[in-house]
Amino acid sequence: MQYLTLNSVRRLPPALKLRLQVAYARAWEALTDTHQTQAAMFVTRLADRLPLEEALARYFREVAVPVAMRETVRARALLSVADAVPAVPGATDSADPWQRLRPDRLVEAVRRRAQWVEETTLRCRMTACLAEAAVTDTHTRMAVEVAELLAESIPADEALMAYIRSFDLPARDGDSVFRAALAELAARRLPGSERPVLHVAPAKPPAREIPATVPMAPPAFGLRVIV
Repeated sequence: MQYLTLNSVRRLPPALKLRLQVAYARAWEALTDTHQTQAAMFVTRLADRLPLEEALARYFREVAVPVAMRETVRARALLSVADAVPAVPGATDSADPWQRLRPDRLVEAVRRRAQWVEETTLRCRMTACLAEAAVTDTHTRMAVEVAELLAESIPADEALMAYIRSFDLPARDGDSVFRAALAELAARRLPGSERPVLHVAPAKPPAREIPATVPMAPPAFGLRVIV
């Protein structure tokens, strides 16, 4: 991981540089903890389909983990789930092996295998998306912390870009972190960021409804007096 990649960051006072490096170290540790937790959850969610070692290897393929962090994440995840994840049961088919060679059995076995692979791949992708969301949240939180630390020396967007480049985030992930962190800073700094209070005018009394047809009074019958 590279620190202080922007010229504006290099010109910081030594004391602030030291505090910034401490913030980056804290972010690295928070990111390591997040990957450890997510890797353990990945293994647990796929325990009925993949062995522990294979599930961990799949996590590193599905989720972007910094190379310098992988061994630490792997070791911590193994320690946290080694006793909790059962072994994937193997096949226990004791039928006549010649029966499995029948064409209809072979076709059915291939179909079941393809369905199993598709379901496993989908579950891996879904679990990886959960991990990526958690990692993005961690990056966003730590990027905001760095931007707040540099608030009096560097504009917020430059501080966020310094963080993103320091962790060498891919373009897509960096854009997500940048936007989320900038939105959080806007909610903290900009005036009127709180939820506006709506002034609702008092409701007018409902107008009196006039029926479409007004009932006529019944005719009065009686004697007419002729004067």
